[in-house]
Amino acid sequence: MNNITEIVSLEELMYLWLSDKSKTTVNTYRHTIKQFMEFVGKDLEEIRLEDLVMWRQRLQLTYGEVTVNNKLRHIKSLLSYGYKIGYLEHNFGSLIKLGKEKNRISEKILEIEDVQLLINGAKMLRDKLLLKLIYVCGLRVSEAIALQWRDLRRNKLTVFGKGGKTRILLVPDWLVEQLHQLRGGSSFIFVSKNGNKLHRSMVHTMIKRTAQRMGINPELSSHWLRHSHATHALEAGCNLRLLQQSLGHSSISTTERYLRLNPREGSSDFMTIQ
Repeated sequence: MNNITEIVSLEELMYLWLSDKSKTTVNTYRHTIKQFMEFVGKDLEEIRLEDLVMWRQRLQLTYGEVTVNNKLRHIKSLLSYGYKIGYLEHNFGSLIKLGKEKNRISEKILEIEDVQLLINGAKMLRDKLLLKLIYVCGLRVSEAIALQWRDLRRNKLTVFGKGGKTRILLVPDWLVEQLHQLRGGSSFIFVSKNGNKLHRSMVHTMIKRTAQRMGINPELSSHWLRHSHATHALEAGCNLRLLQQSLGHSSISTTERYLRLNPREGSSDFMTIQ
């Protein structure tokens, strides 16, 4: 085994593994690893293939395929990293295959009327503008709440996305003008009542309550606005490459998923029977 580190504990391994991840990602991954380690009841070095298989079976009793796969990805990533740096002698995670996921995005796309209804239903100006910006620019909620005034230069918005990737988006002039109504003493664009940066849980709660109050799907989340942005942009004629850049997708195949949700043409168009 080719050791390139002298770490001797799982905690040290996780520190190195998660050192370049966002706070949200770190918390999510740590929760999964804690859940896994409590299930197997042994040290990471003692993990074998059957432990992973049994854990997957246990997860499938509680979670849907997407969540099961995400949790397995976290474990596979940790085991792979531990093997690469020489902390682990084997990478049993490479032998675990992920299940096939159904594309549920189509169930998470709002009609334009419902987007407008959600925005109108927000009680605070801050919340209305947050929802507008997420939808109009296709932002992730983590990207939106992290925005500072220095990131907005006229109609150009610098967004710091997943994996430390930066992209610049154009914001309509009318929305820029509205956003400046929020300007106060904080460096952040969207702040809580006490002047601190908004937490994503606050946004989540606000959206759920607004959706319920306006009679919209109670399962709605901020990410539905991002899905809706992508679908509505393509329906209006947006170029796929431009949409990929705007959303910050690394692969065009990720963006192409939206093409299959609302096709403009189908073979049924060529059938003549009535």
